[in-house]
Amino acid sequence: MHKLSLKIWSMVALLLLPFTLFAQQGNPAGMITGRVSDSLSHKPLDFITVTALAETGNPLASTYTNTDGVYTLTLKYNGPVRLVYSFIGYAKTEVTVQLNANQQTLQVKEIHLAPNLKNLDEVKIMAARKLLVQKPGMLIYNAGNDASNKGGTAADVLRKAPVLSVDARGNVTMRGSSNIKILVDGKYSGQMARSPADALNMMPADVIQSVEVITTPSAKYDAEGAAGVINIITKKGGKKLSGALEAAASNWEQVLNPRLAVANKKWNINANAHLHRLRMKSESDYQRNNIDNGTINSVLNQYIVRDNVAPHGSASVTVDYAADSLNQLSFGVTSWFGNWPDNSRLNSRVTQPDGTILEQYNQAVFSRGKYLGADFNIGYIHKFKKPGQELNLLAQISPSRDNSNYQSGQTSLADALLYKELNNSLTKNRELTFQADYFQPIGNSNKYTLESGAKIISRKVSNNYEVFGSTDADPNVLQPIAGRTNLFNYKQDVVAGYLILKFNLPGNWYAETGARVEGTFLKGEFQSGSEPFSRNFANIVPTATISKKISDAQTLNLSYTKRLTRPYIWDLNPNVNASDPKNITTGNPTLQPEIAHQGELSYSIAFNSGLSFNPAVFWKQTNNSIEDITVVGADGISVTSKQNLAANRQFGLNLSATIPLTSKWGLNTNTNVTRLDFKSTALQIISNGWGAEFNINTTYKLPHALSLQAFGSYNTRTITLQGYQTRNYYYSFAAKKEITSQKITLTLATVNPFTKAVKQTAVVRSSSFYSSSLNREYNQAIKLTVGWEFGKLFKQTESKKIENDDVKGQKKG
Repeated sequence: MHKLSLKIWSMVALLLLPFTLFAQQGNPAGMITGRVSDSLSHKPLDFITVTALAETGNPLASTYTNTDGVYTLTLKYNGPVRLVYSFIGYAKTEVTVQLNANQQTLQVKEIHLAPNLKNLDEVKIMAARKLLVQKPGMLIYNAGNDASNKGGTAADVLRKAPVLSVDARGNVTMRGSSNIKILVDGKYSGQMARSPADALNMMPADVIQSVEVITTPSAKYDAEGAAGVINIITKKGGKKLSGALEAAASNWEQVLNPRLAVANKKWNINANAHLHRLRMKSESDYQRNNIDNGTINSVLNQYIVRDNVAPHGSASVTVDYAADSLNQLSFGVTSWFGNWPDNSRLNSRVTQPDGTILEQYNQAVFSRGKYLGADFNIGYIHKFKKPGQELNLLAQISPSRDNSNYQSGQTSLADALLYKELNNSLTKNRELTFQADYFQPIGNSNKYTLESGAKIISRKVSNNYEVFGSTDADPNVLQPIAGRTNLFNYKQDVVAGYLILKFNLPGNWYAETGARVEGTFLKGEFQSGSEPFSRNFANIVPTATISKKISDAQTLNLSYTKRLTRPYIWDLNPNVNASDPKNITTGNPTLQPEIAHQGELSYSIAFNSGLSFNPAVFWKQTNNSIEDITVVGADGISVTSKQNLAANRQFGLNLSATIPLTSKWGLNTNTNVTRLDFKSTALQIISNGWGAEFNINTTYKLPHALSLQAFGSYNTRTITLQGYQTRNYYYSFAAKKEITSQKITLTLATVNPFTKAVKQTAVVRSSSFYSSSLNREYNQAIKLTVGWEFGKLFKQTESKKIENDDVKGQKKG
């Protein structure tokens, strides 16, 4: 371990060499330089056209901003110069500066481009900024410009984002893979680590400004997240006082979302909370044929009903303080809490192939999943006088605890007690993160940029679980089961450094290349029984992007990245969940990380009318992939755990489009078509096939501040390593009324109004069994949302956060 640590720190030290390069470099005569950013997010804007004109209007020079929003113009001119900034979706901006012959460098004050405003009628003015924007390696969905997002959750917003698919429970996949990392304002929260689906259900849609779908992340991002990264950008207050109160009620959920923002020239304080009561109901018909030497020897039939109410919530406060134009401090606290039970009633019957009953019982399971956690983060930003030169320092601590248990009771058909079991599990987690990033323009023309950084993550998790069960002699008395009781301590440390070089090349070409070095140190130990384990490994993660701006409206991108997925305690913990004694699940302490290589070729075209198309072709190869593997023993009991026993290859096409049909009617749509090939030599499995995902969202504006919205998504059959899942769908309709004089918005929405329950079948098979589960999710709903805003409308400002995107999250459901 000492040699590996020395190696990692040596590489990190090499990557951090640019932190010492603070010396300013000289500039030639006749140079104009500056920076362009978005007026809402304050983020740098790349590919902005900057044109220098003489007083007569004759062009003198032209250039584009780089990925840091920085531009440089070299002129042999003496006198007033008109600088024109333009880009589709933004209002054209013009400033006049004075360039003198004896002046070496003219520094222009930072330009903030505002979304283009278009007067659609005599009263209503709305932003014409595009819903979808493509940048190298990512697609951006401007959710704040989509009026149909009122009254929903973050899961509803992600359903409309490009490339993504979200099921009825909020589980998110990107191009068919759930190995993605979800950030909020660039920060990876412990709330997401516990369960992304739960976290998304806690975030109201109306606080989301935009969603960055990063399909080929650069070396700046943690290598974790084999499929990619999702960064949710939230709204922040930009005026003296503003706020909102949103309440929603339906037959399945009740929601309350208060928000408040206070700001002045130096301070920007934002607070929001979310209280949510959610009911979930589902039914399953499960059948498994147990096979011995090609012959069915027994059949398991189960009918399962789940009906649970999950009260949960979250709250956050962020504080930004701008000491001056070059220095900014930020502080944030986010807390989450709740109870996510999984109560169920089950009828189980085992028969011979001829129908003779071998075993039959009923079972009731009462469970709870109480959790409480928080993130505390602090950040410092220092901007140097040279545009684009910047230093960011960030730190975060995330304590949390998860107290879950289940108690099951088996009874005969005559209600006689047969068996009882109690499983108590307490998980405590403490996570520390330190991060530094430095940005340094290179050369006299600022056409090149060096970006580097370092990060340390230290996680310490303990899971204390104890199991009690009864005996046949006395099924009412619970006794400890020593073989299933233990204390599992797990520690994971990650040390990383990265280096990226960005080039703005002649002919409107842009190139970016970089590498990230990550050292991972894992250690696990048990109080009794199992042997401790430790694993140390290093990964070098290269990334590369090349982009060509064909015109102001067209861009072509080619990207490559390497990604990995580390197992976390949810995957490693050997605590057996036997709430269904015929189908148990457990963790795998020997699980290894998986590594994926992926590439993407994308094209974007956008017209002044608002019409835009964003097609992309992609390829991904995953080795040593982490997959759910189910095996059935001679006792007819299936055991499911994650294993490194397969590889998969994926390639396909996705198309995102925004189509303004008229000035009052528009739609946006996403299509993903994917070929997926699984191969496991160990299990002698080859599984492959095509799949597709489609969604469409349309909004029509009526007079008197009324609007109608419809959304629908459809997924075809999806291939898995051991089987497949059949198609599923989701659709909704909404009507919205804005009472502008009182800043009140009323939204009436219905979800799956013509479908009582959405059905989906999951098939899992091997040489020893064939199982089929017909699942019915009940989410037919009608929902009324009332929103009230006071003060000025919310405006986006920048807030730096930690990006812990390196942990595999839990799926919900």
